[in-house]
Amino acid sequence: MDREIRFEIKAQLGVIQEYPTGWRKELNLVAWNGNQAKFDVRDWDPEHEHMSRGITLTEKEMSKMMDIVAEKSQDIKDVFAKEKVKHRSDRENER
Repeated sequence: MDREIRFEIKAQLGVIQEYPTGWRKELNLVAWNGNQAKFDVRDWDPEHEHMSRGITLTEKEMSKMMDIVAEKSQDIKDVFAKEKVKHRSDRENER
């Protein structure tokens, strides 16, 4: 049985983060194993030959995620702000 994973990056949409190693977390449109392309978020090496595990989203799933982020952007920011304060407090209590 052929276990080789085939992929074709149809569009490189953006770099989310670049690491000192040269690897980058990217948002791309990728067709996996000859299937229809999906939105894909994962880390890639500079040559796009090796990748980490990631997440793929259909157009409908991506649209829903974008709606959630748009509708809940302030809530999301508030959650992150509370987590930063909690993390800082936890670290200070460990000292």
